[in-house]
Amino acid sequence: MSPKAFKSVEAVKSLEEEEVQNLTRAIELVEEKKGYNLALLDMRETSLPTSFFLLVDGDNPKQVKAIAENVIGEWDRELYGKEGLGNNSWVVLDYGDLLIHVFQEDVRTFYDLDGLWSDCLLPIEDLS
Repeated sequence: MSPKAFKSVEAVKSLEEEEVQNLTRAIELVEEKKGYNLALLDMRETSLPTSFFLLVDGDNPKQVKAIAENVIGEWDRELYGKEGLGNNSWVVLDYGDLLIHVFQEDVRTFYDLDGLWSDCLLPIEDLS
């Protein structure tokens, strides 16, 4: 994966309270199942029809599935779509303004969304 270069602090400060709450909740849910290597991408200034990507790794297909199912089962937000639960190497959960990508590490490395959108990285630790 590419080295991380974060957006400015102003980008984090520009988030609305509801966005911060939703992003924080999503992060909590993936971490409950030991998701790791989290990256938050601010897609608001791109042409994509979503505001944020949350990227997270799982060690194996069972963990990828467990992370995705925990988010689906524990979050009371409307889920618009889900892809990849059959093979569990890359699962995408579509919450409209937020797409959660749960990867096996080698799949994430191969597709390198972190590198493709490196100018969109937000520092997760600055959300609170």
